[in-house]
This record gives sequence, C-alpha cells and structure tokens, in this order.
Amino acid sequence: MKSLPQLGLVAVFVGIAVVASSAAQADVIDADAVISQAVVYPSSARITRTVKIELKEGAGSVQLKGVQPGFDENSLSVTGKGTASVRILGAGIKTDFIKDSPDARIKELETRLQAMDDDLAVMQGEAGTLEKKKAFLQSVQLFTGNQLPKDLVTKVPTADELKGTMSFIEGESKAYEDAHQALNIKTREKTREREVVQRELNDLQVSGGSRERKVLAVDLECEKPGDVMLEISYTVPQVGWYPLYDARVEFDKGKAVLSSYAVVHQTTGEDWNNVQLTLSTARPSVSGRMPELDTWTLRPRIVRQYRDDAMMMRGMAQKSMAAKFGSLGEKEMADAAPAMAAAAPVREEEVKIAYAGTESSGASLVYKAAKAVTVKSDGSEVRVPLNTQTLETAFEYTATPKLSPFAYLRSVVINDPKDQLLSGRVNVFLDGAYVGNSDIAKTIAPGEKFDLYLGVDEGVTVKRELLKEKSDDTLIGNIPSSTRKIEYTYKLAVENYKPRAITMKLFDNIPVSQDDKIKVVDIKTSLKPDTDKYLDHAGVELWTLVLQPKEKKVIIVSYTVEAPRDLIVEGL
Repeated sequence: MKSLPQLGLVAVFVGIAVVASSAAQADVIDADAVISQAVVYPSSARITRTVKIELKEGAGSVQLKGVQPGFDENSLSVTGKGTASVRILGAGIKTDFIKDSPDARIKELETRLQAMDDDLAVMQGEAGTLEKKKAFLQSVQLFTGNQLPKDLVTKVPTADELKGTMSFIEGESKAYEDAHQALNIKTREKTREREVVQRELNDLQVSGGSRERKVLAVDLECEKPGDVMLEISYTVPQVGWYPLYDARVEFDKGKAVLSSYAVVHQTTGEDWNNVQLTLSTARPSVSGRMPELDTWTLRPRIVRQYRDDAMMMRGMAQKSMAAKFGSLGEKEMADAAPAMAAAAPVREEEVKIAYAGTESSGASLVYKAAKAVTVKSDGSEVRVPLNTQTLETAFEYTATPKLSPFAYLRSVVINDPKDQLLSGRVNVFLDGAYVGNSDIAKTIAPGEKFDLYLGVDEGVTVKRELLKEKSDDTLIGNIPSSTRKIEYTYKLAVENYKPRAITMKLFDNIPVSQDDKIKVVDIKTSLKPDTDKYLDHAGVELWTLVLQPKEKKVIIVSYTVEAPRDLIVEGL
C-alpha cells in the first residue's frame, strides 16, 4: 500500500474520507479557517479557506468551524505545506446543531419578510404605473402615424401641439427606459435579500430553532513538530457573476475607451471579506464531455410490438435473476431481495467534468481581480474591474425612422487580439455625459471586428412623414375600376444639430409583393439609395448621408400599390 503524502512539502487530499478509527483518541484542535480565495463561475464558486496551526508529534484532528451548510461535499479537497512533517489520515464532515431561542428570531425574520413583501408590492405598483405610461406613449405614437387612438378621440390637436409631439415622445420615452431599468435593478436586489431571509426562516422552522453548522475535521499524524498551513477548498451554489461594460466615447478624438467589469453577487450565508477573487467563464455543473450522436433510424410505430418487446425484456431479466439466485422460496426470496436489487441493471450517466481554466484562455476565460474584494452575503452586487481597451474608430449614425424616432451612434471597431468580450450590457458615456445603455449582443472573439452601438444621440434628429395617400377611384360609366391603385408619398428628414460633420446611414423600406395579383409600381426616390436590398432583404433601402453642422437633408420616397378592388391587401 502506498504511503500517504507528507505535508513537509505539499499534501493533497481530495474527497470525503472515512475518518480514521484512531481519530477519537487524538488531540482535537479547534481552528477558524477564513476565506482567502474564491473562484467565481456564472452560477457557483469554489471557495478556499486557509488556517495556520502549530502541531506537535503524534496524531491529531483539526476541526474547522464557520463552514456554512449547503456546499458540495463531493468537491472537498485539502492541501497543505509547512515546516512540520505531516500525513493526512482523512478528512470528514460532521454536523453540529446550535440551539437558539427560536421564537424571538423567527418573529424578527417574519417581520423583516413582511416589510420586504410590502416594498415589493410598492415596486409592483410602480411597474404597473410605468406600463400605463408606456401604453400612453404608444397611443401617442399611433396618433403621429395618422391613426387616431381612442384616448385622443375627443380632442383634435392643434398644429402647435402636433409640432411638439415628437419632442414629447423622445423625452418621455427616455424617462420611461431609465425608470424601468432602475426599478428592475431595485426589484432584483430586494428579491435576493428576501431569499436570504426566507432561507434562514425555513431552517429555523424545520429544525425547531437549531441552526445547522458544518464542522470539517482533518485527521493528521505529525512525525516532526512544526507549523502547517492548510487550504480547504469546496464548491458552493448561490453565487454568480455577469459581465458589464462602460464605453466612454470621445467623439472628436475618434476613440472609445471600453472598460470591462464583472458584477459579482452571492447569498451563501457568510460574507467574503478581503478575498482574492478570480472570475471564470467555466461552468462546472455542465458536463465537459460532448454528447455523442447515435444512428438516427426511422421505422413504423407498432404499439403492440413495443409492448411485446418490453414483456420479453422483463422475462429475460427475470430468467437471468432466476439463473443467478436459483429456485428460492418466499423467505429466501425476501432475504435475497437486496442482492437482486443490486444486480439489476443501473442506468449510467456521464461523469461531469469541471475544468479549472487558465489565464491563457483555454476551455474558459479566467480573470484575476487586481486587489482583494469584499462581497456581502445579502445579494448586493459588487463591480470588479477586469480590463480596459482603447478602440480607435470612425463614428457614424444609423436611423430607421419608420421604427424609431431616434438616431443611434455606432462605431465599427476591432477587439483587442488578447481579449474576448462576453455578451452583456454597455453603459454609454458621450463626451463625459451618460447618454443611456446599449449591449454587446454576442461573444466577440479576440481580434474580431464588431459593431459597437453607443446609444441615442438627440443632437441628430430623424423623421418619417406621410405626405400623401391617394386612392385612384376612377369610374368607368359610373362603375369603379376592377383594379384599385393607392399612391403613397413619404418624406424622410435628417437634421444635424452637432457642431461637427456627421455620417448617417438611413434605412427605409418599400413594400414587396408576394402575390401576382398585387403589384408595387412607380417607385421613385429623390435621392438614389446605395442599395434597395440591404443584407439581402428585398425592399430595404440604405442611404449614406454626410451632413455638415446645422445641415438638413430630405428624401422623398413614393410608390403605387395596385391590387384587385375586392382583394384585402395585408401589410398596408
């Protein structure tokens, strides 16, 4: 039998071992092992606790207190090094129960829960108010499209009121988005805080006031006295992180500084104070092995045959059991039942592999925080800086006034060759001022070119206006023509209020018929588009415009739709 490793160099013990029988006779050392490191995954974390102890010659057991219940005991590992010459005999988990006076604590927790429920109810009411505001804004937008909503049917707005409609929608829409985002964050934080309190209340109610405490016992045999530093690692749930970005745009300098952050939160039951934090994109709970495809076969489904096959398989299994255990009476069969159950076929599952990950971006990305971090256990979020890169870029604006009354600032940039960007929200600051948020929609590989949208810029305005909708109702001998023609004319307007020239990519679309009875004819544009099939989308037109400061450009688009008079055309 191989000898166990000695701690005079480095010793490793993985898993939960059966505590050696001599441990009961050994000296017991109580120690508090503080959390020194944490590797945080998207939905879990690997915690490392450290403790330094002095050992004398002989067998002993180190009992480590403060370990919260709920961690994965199968993930336990113990390592150590020091001046002492030590062998690890085993490591095990035992559970102590701390008796509290439950009534007062339960009452306190119930009061806190009620207050949190009241707060959440208020937030729900605020959400309802915001939804009503959104519905009203949508009704105003419908009005601007010449569809009179029910809310405004009693009043016909004046020309001055119509002129202020767009500015009203823009301001109120931005206010709604800001309030909606702030309320979502506030609700999420309050919900996490409530989950922590509810979990403690449930534990007290189930245990009758006894709180569970995990005590980790590490059994050692010291051959030469000295000190030893033990590291105990295990995996816990109720932890996670997600990426967040700040994009600080300096328009005149043609650059955007993109700063990456990890937003960490945890509700494990104990605070992490001044912990060395590592963020990993690995997912230990997901199997590291790719599932393999088998042959895909097609055959008639015969229910009766399936039942016969199932009965045959059961019969074969019974014959196999009979051959193994022989002909037994009722008493013998009862005695043999456990063995027969053990001999029954067991469904095997793939072993789930947890990759450690490296800083050199192997199977996962790993980021190490530059300094120690404190993360409270109340679910509050902590922002950890990851890295910063300066992206040289040329800025341009994009707009689709048919769908949105805003101009969006965009830059086409190339990611750093050594960095990978995960999908996440981007807070946008334009020339020092916060202008809203955008997102990185997908994972960006190192060195990959991508579009970085930088939010709405109200210094550039866009508008789409219906100038004419004329139906040709020509009568022939007082009889309407069998074909109906409707002529549409739209005005697209872009105006630059910025103190500098800008480039604008303006999008609009012309209807495309999918039926021979419907025709779109006489398509005219006052300015020829770059393309009328943008990204292979038929009818989607793109204009690239350059506007000087205070300059306004207008494009007139017209077309006629022809269809049988008795045909209802969907899409107009």
